[in-house]
Amino acid sequence: MFKGVNAIEFGKQFKTNEDCYKYLLQIKWGKRYQCSKCGCEQSYKGRTYYYRRCRSCGYDESVTANTVFHGIKMPILKAFYMVFRLTAKKKGMSTIELGNEVGVQQKTAWLFKRKLQAVMKKDKEDKLKGDVEVDETLIGGYSTDKGRSTKTKDAMFVAVEILADGRTGNIALQPIESFKSEELKYAIKDNVSSEAQIKTDAYHSYKKLAKQMKNISIEYSKKGTAMEELHKQIMQFKNWLRGTHHQCSSEYLFAYSDEYEYRFNKRNMRKWLFNDVVERLMNQIPHPYNYLKSLCVYST
Repeated sequence: MFKGVNAIEFGKQFKTNEDCYKYLLQIKWGKRYQCSKCGCEQSYKGRTYYYRRCRSCGYDESVTANTVFHGIKMPILKAFYMVFRLTAKKKGMSTIELGNEVGVQQKTAWLFKRKLQAVMKKDKEDKLKGDVEVDETLIGGYSTDKGRSTKTKDAMFVAVEILADGRTGNIALQPIESFKSEELKYAIKDNVSSEAQIKTDAYHSYKKLAKQMKNISIEYSKKGTAMEELHKQIMQFKNWLRGTHHQCSSEYLFAYSDEYEYRFNKRNMRKWLFNDVVERLMNQIPHPYNYLKSLCVYST
């Protein structure tokens, strides 16, 4: 397993495409082989060193078959380098910068990064626990619209775990359609454990929810001072979007919120992020462009 954020050490371990395929072989078949066609657990060498041929049905399978690496339009070494750069840099990279470093078109870098963002999405059962502060915000640039209008900006649900010693635990981000109570209710259920103790401000939608959900308590925000850490996280997310990526369309806001949430919640595991992302890429189905587009439709 490769661990660390040192580019020199990465370059020592992954010099060729063969080095990368051997790494993937350990992840996919290191513990045991199982044919994806018939389930047989016996195999022998296939057409090349990174193929395995089933002894029962003869299916010759590549190490990248049935994974997100399947069908990528660049050498596997470049894909590995892109994973490393995106996980080694604390705040990530724009696809323009990434494409220039690797020597591919920005569109190619963008597509591969979208695949990484897709596997960074948390599991549905991984919800915030304990004491949780909840709020909502608007994402977007300057607008002449007054109030909390979503005509030119996007609504975002934000939740933060507050640990016993006052430090921040994990966070949850989710784009929402509006600030209506029903919309916020579903966002809370999607991201926060039913056993958590939830604190919100006095926004009228939360007051309505507090009558339905007994684990919600209302506290006046006092211009943000009552839930200071929560508002700090909102500002950091907005600064990350502007500073690293410069802009984000409404269509893909969910993808960037998934990436930010993944980075923040694994901030103490940066040395293992490369291997974690590669394993996620190996354990999910292929993500062609049409599949990624369908995720945008589903998210909205």
